[in-house]
Amino acid sequence: MENTRRGPLIPASVMHNKIVNNAFDGVLLLAAFFVVARQQEVIGALVFLGVVGVMLIVSDRLSDVWVPLILMTVFLTRCYDSYDTFIRFAPYIGAVIGAVVFHIIYYWEKPTVGPSFYGLCAVAVAVTFGGAFYISAADYFRPIMLYYVGCLGVLMPLLYLVAKPKADGAARERFLRGLFFAGCLAVFVVAALYIREWEFFKITSYKARWFQSSNNLATFLMIAMPTGFYYSRKCRWLIASPALMYLTIVFCNSRGGIVLGTVEFFALLIFFCFYRSDPFSRVVFASCALAMVVLFFVFLPRLVVFCKVEIPMDGLTRFDLIRALFRGLTDQSEPRINLLSRALADFRSNPLFGTGLGYRGNSDIYNPVRGAMNWYHMWGPQILGSMGVLGVLCYGYQLYGRIRLAFSQRELTEVTLSLCYLGLFMMSQVNPGEFCPFPYAITATLIFILIEPNEPAKGADPAPDPAQSTPETQSDPPQSAVETEVDDSQR
Repeated sequence: MENTRRGPLIPASVMHNKIVNNAFDGVLLLAAFFVVARQQEVIGALVFLGVVGVMLIVSDRLSDVWVPLILMTVFLTRCYDSYDTFIRFAPYIGAVIGAVVFHIIYYWEKPTVGPSFYGLCAVAVAVTFGGAFYISAADYFRPIMLYYVGCLGVLMPLLYLVAKPKADGAARERFLRGLFFAGCLAVFVVAALYIREWEFFKITSYKARWFQSSNNLATFLMIAMPTGFYYSRKCRWLIASPALMYLTIVFCNSRGGIVLGTVEFFALLIFFCFYRSDPFSRVVFASCALAMVVLFFVFLPRLVVFCKVEIPMDGLTRFDLIRALFRGLTDQSEPRINLLSRALADFRSNPLFGTGLGYRGNSDIYNPVRGAMNWYHMWGPQILGSMGVLGVLCYGYQLYGRIRLAFSQRELTEVTLSLCYLGLFMMSQVNPGEFCPFPYAITATLIFILIEPNEPAKGADPAPDPAQSTPETQSDPPQSAVETEVDDSQR
């Protein structure tokens, strides 16, 4: 069967023009800054969704919607417990979903299948059968349960089939730019919060603030941090951007972000010291890593106060403070300890299939906002408790495939994408993370679609040579839709 491709409704010379795309993304970033500065997130979401709907219709590239969607997701992190706010706009959101369906049908291309597809199928089996012979039919068929099972399950292989045909180099660049912009916007969101609450910040002796979006913003920053190193190769003055993202994680005062973000930032500094760095970058990264260690020990007492960890410091050595700081960051009436015990108990109650994503037996420990499920708040216990042995095997198979794919890459773009996923995976160990379909699970799926080699489908027309093609015949990238996961995990 011949693989035909319809061009965009707007001339390809416009839609595929690099200058136009750069200007479009830049305007969206400025608009997102304005939304945050004016605290108009609801109106901003409607405008950005409108842009997404229009682009889905007029453009043949899913990558054109990635930047507005990821930026919208970042500024909507402030809209905690906003189900009742956004459900009023269901018809409007339905129109955008209609644009998604139009895009898939009108711009359909024959898909190819790569190694990460089978892991997505395995996970779809796990989440669908999770809780079998245990959870009640009423709990399983709740709308919120069907949302999570459907989006974490069958939606991901379908997304793969739609996005894979155009997962080329241009798509990778657009995706990385979107993640970098998301990190920049998260920095601006945190800075704006501290500016608005500066007087209170001073009154509390400059102790870190905590806010409902702390964990989500820290997650975005951990995903985006490797892109700062990537773009520092292209623009020297961006070399400080990873450090700025890391400092913003500290000011988020997310305990998971502080501990895991510190590990990630230090590891990235060491990695990029040796990975294809020019002498200037190597000196900067090595100096920053050394300074990080020195400053940590020098200012450790101040860090303990800044993070508001209540521990006695009299007579403690620096190593005693490190141990006390770690205990303070992890043991402040931590519900995850109880959730871990509950996950093990739930696994024992139904070892083969677990209790299912719709199980509500943990509400005594964690009662989520409307529109969210009863998380275990940790990647491993979530799989063990909700899906049992089946989940362990299926998610283990997917993780093995992803690790193997990531380690097979040698080029900077693919390596950076792998490191972005590492940031998400690390944060998922102490937060819902990848169990939030939009944006985190979709982000992970897209990362590995883009890492895979993009081979043409059997029987398909060969891709035109970029050197000989015109703007009208050039193909371009994809990306996927993201929706906003506004529920924040408990701190």
